[in-house]
Amino acid sequence: MRMCHHLILVRHGESDHLVNATAGGWSESPLTTRGKTQAKSTGQALAAKLRYDTVGFYASDLPRAQQTAEIIGSAINIAPVLCPALRELNNGVASNKPLAEAERLHLPVTEPLIDWVPYPEAESWGMMARRVMTWMEQLVRGVQSDTMLIVSHSHAMVAMVHWWLGLQEPYFSRVSYTFDCCSITELTMNRWGERTIARLNDTAHLQGV
Repeated sequence: MRMCHHLILVRHGESDHLVNATAGGWSESPLTTRGKTQAKSTGQALAAKLRYDTVGFYASDLPRAQQTAEIIGSAINIAPVLCPALRELNNGVASNKPLAEAERLHLPVTEPLIDWVPYPEAESWGMMARRVMTWMEQLVRGVQSDTMLIVSHSHAMVAMVHWWLGLQEPYFSRVSYTFDCCSITELTMNRWGERTIARLNDTAHLQGV
């Protein structure tokens, strides 16, 4: 059974909730004008890199990720497959609310931390991570593409990197990564067959954007 040895992860571009200080999660927050420009620059960078690759292209179906993926898709001439499993952590009733109001909706912290549900009707970090990791496991085995390109969200991408490296749940609340808007992260296999992070949170293609 063939397995994908090259994953490229892209966080969505700058979105409305990031500049207007509202809670994200499963919100309907669209890209800002700057976010669209970031996505265009990312698409150009990926088009040059992936010119000779066969690519499987997937994205979260939340508006900010979908818009980013569609802009990138126009540059690489591939339409993204939209996947609800790639959504961000669900903030439940806090989604779309101003951050100050969302803070008042916080539920008491419980242990273990990965199973803490921060808002009513929300997901815990562990629930989100298991959702994302299950999708990754099901998809990457038997793929026919040289490269998998995924447009998603910061928390979901942390779970993807954890999955790639084989980190188990005890690490979920102790190890994390930063992903800026429209950053590129590459996960590859080295010559010894080990899973590695080749690039993490690379924003060099966004200079001046």
